Amino acid sequence: MISICEIGSVARCESDILSDKDLLAVGCSVEAEMAVSDYKASGWNIAHYSWLEFNEMAQSQSLFVQHVKQDGRIVRDDQGYLRNLLDIYRPNCNYTEQLSSAIKPIRLFGGVESSYWGKLFQADILYVAVRNACILHRATVAEPEFDFKRLIDWASCIVGLTPAEKDTLLRLRLLKHAYRARCTAIDVSDLIEISSATRKLANYWAGLSCATENAKEVSNGYFEMRALEGQLVRAVGPVYMDKLDRSHELTELWSTICNSDPYKPRPPRLQKWSKNVSDFLAWQHRH
Repeated sequence: MISICEIGSVARCESDILSDKDLLAVGCSVEAEMAVSDYKASGWNIAHYSWLEFNEMAQSQSLFVQHVKQDGRIVRDDQGYLRNLLDIYRPNCNYTEQLSSAIKPIRLFGGVESSYWGKLFQADILYVAVRNACILHRATVAEPEFDFKRLIDWASCIVGLTPAEKDTLLRLRLLKHAYRARCTAIDVSDLIEISSATRKLANYWAGLSCATENAKEVSNGYFEMRALEGQLVRAVGPVYMDKLDRSHELTELWSTICNSDPYKPRPPRLQKWSKNVSDFLAWQHRH
């Protein structure tokens, strides 16, 4: 039993040259892999879940399920299972307690990265963190929204950012795309202004999360994994990592990073990967 759903701007018919093509596949891994092979060959990002995993996300009122419900176009749904699940799903009315974890990646950057690839990596992390926090905030006080531009327009108004600050935040989408596409000639000179604007948002959200008595520190290991990515980007750059031999001890980690789903729990290999990265960096230093 397989269900397949296109998600996001492509499904909303609002896509542009920077849009990701995101696809949800729910069901048995082998069957799902076969069912989405054409999508994968066409460059779609596949988020695959078992039915148990997706049911658990719905029961925990994950906003990813709301994203699928609100911005999804079902293209296959054996026995109508996904449609039935989405019909009964309801989001939480308050996600404030999750904001503390959502803004943590923003605060991890004490300043601006020094290298070109480091700056693009930082922009990628800031994009993901800002979008996640915007989604949580918006779903708490208004109708859920997942489009990045509309989220930034709304949050900038709520927080009181200047038009210039809002425009710098909107550039995060381009910089995220440039990092993942390994573009080598993108202007990254405004990252100081971008970082400043993201801190203003983070400070506002910190005030909201502090007002919640039982703020949750929620982590699925996504940003911990990406912290390892940052160490490698600073040391050798992403292009070097992309060319690793399949037998290299870091290939599994790098492949997971490049195909990661921010909503799905990381496999229990972070400790092993962390040691692998430390060993690799020590070897690089010696040579």
